[in-house]
Amino acid sequence: MIPELYLFTLKLYIMHLIIANLMFVLQLHTGVIIPTDDVDGRTIYSVPSAGIEYAYRAEIIQYLETGTFTYDETIDDPVDYSKVDELK
Repeated sequence: MIPELYLFTLKLYIMHLIIANLMFVLQLHTGVIIPTDDVDGRTIYSVPSAGIEYAYRAEIIQYLETGTFTYDETIDDPVDYSKVDELK
């Protein structure tokens, strides 16, 4: 009984993540979410309709999942190393 419940819960969680990522991409392409700048290889975004500025992708996806926005730089967000300045 428990493995089936665990698998069902895991499937729901994965579907929820996929939907949040799809919502992010859709809102990015329609202009609701606006790429603003790059900080250390991580693109930052703004969502003017929600009053959100200088947020990372993972923060906005968390906002789409929960409905509340908080700045949290510790959330995993991929870094594009081609945009990072090399150390001298």
